[in-house]
Amino acid sequence: MKNYKFTIIANKYENSQSLAKELRAKLLALKTIEDTSSPDIVFVIGGDGTFLKAVHDYNNKLNTIKFVSFKCGNLGFYENFLSTEVNQVLMWIDKNDHNLIVNKFSLLEINVNNKILYAINEVKFINLTTTLSCQVLVNNELFENFRGSGLVFATRTGSTGLMKALGGAVLISKHNLMQFHEIASVANNSYRSLNSPLILDENHVITLKNIKKDSKLSDFGKLIVDTFDFNDKLNDKITIKLSKLSLQILEYQPNHCSLFARVKKAFIQED
Repeated sequence: MKNYKFTIIANKYENSQSLAKELRAKLLALKTIEDTSSPDIVFVIGGDGTFLKAVHDYNNKLNTIKFVSFKCGNLGFYENFLSTEVNQVLMWIDKNDHNLIVNKFSLLEINVNNKILYAINEVKFINLTTTLSCQVLVNNELFENFRGSGLVFATRTGSTGLMKALGGAVLISKHNLMQFHEIASVANNSYRSLNSPLILDENHVITLKNIKKDSKLSDFGKLIVDTFDFNDKLNDKITIKLSKLSLQILEYQPNHCSLFARVKKAFIQED
């Protein structure tokens, strides 16, 4: 892969910044082109938080970008290479090594205020000040009238985060799945909702509508895509579905670590 365009996103720690400087020098020496607006490859140096920032920064170009992620942080589900493997990775890319494969990750597609956003982990719609109230439709059929603190929608990889903490399932399946769960739903004689994890596939579209605004508040609630606030004033309709696009992360096949193995390493005590 000759003369590709690249950019580097690193966290602010000294070791990450040092590696970013070293990586940039090596890339320029290989006659690659630094392009922060339309890169072919985004090199990420850090943990999952840095990776999510990179996805957020290039949210509207995910169909044209491949990510290469070096671990320089804590727990990482998206980091495929060690910081000591920079030279090998650059060589594999330069020579189009057949073992260098594209690992594809599911994305959630969110349509809000006529804008399309993508999330690799989760989407949260929350109101922790007062009760959030809305209708939840699945494929335009009313599923429930929700009242509570919020709703969470997660991909397979996102199922290991907040979704797991809420009591949702950890999804290992290779099928393209998403999961929906409630946060602190109201349950009394007047209001009932599922209040259990609901697993859906690419044939399902969730619509949130008739979102009620408290008369004392200026907004409907807060929409958070991965870890980033959607700061626009919300209208009364949001749609969420599995995207036909996927996040593309370069990985060296002989070193492949399955999601199952990553979950086990992250959450289960080894003997």
